[in-house]
Amino acid sequence: MNIEEKIKLTASTKKDLNIISYLCQDAIFSKEELFFDKEKKIFIATFSRYCWEKDDAQTNKEDQLYYRVVCGLQIKNVSAINYKKYSNNLPFLNLLAITHKEKRIFLHFSKSIEIILNCEKMSVLIEDIDVPWPTKLKPKHDIE
Repeated sequence: MNIEEKIKLTASTKKDLNIISYLCQDAIFSKEELFFDKEKKIFIATFSRYCWEKDDAQTNKEDQLYYRVVCGLQIKNVSAINYKKYSNNLPFLNLLAITHKEKRIFLHFSKSIEIILNCEKMSVLIEDIDVPWPTKLKPKHDIE
């Protein structure tokens, strides 16, 4: 896979959303980059996405480089937004998953934080905005 390839995907079904959720796992959101336009019924966010699809791009595991990229998220048809355990004191949020249930899209973050978007019809888009940059840091998942 070419390191500079960019992702642009849409989701209109739960199956599509599962793929987007996988690609966005461990994304880092800044609270300043979350925007909800109630009039246009659209939720927009930009974030630093860990490039899971590029994880095995190199064979030399000792000097393995991983990648992150600035990515945009757009969710249309949002009639309302709710927050669970959200605090303005946290400058960054770590995304764990994106799910859909009963006309609602859930953005699940670490520390049990959730952003819940009421949507009559699912219309989700993610798009890499920039070229991926290298990092030596790979997200780790500790099971307690």
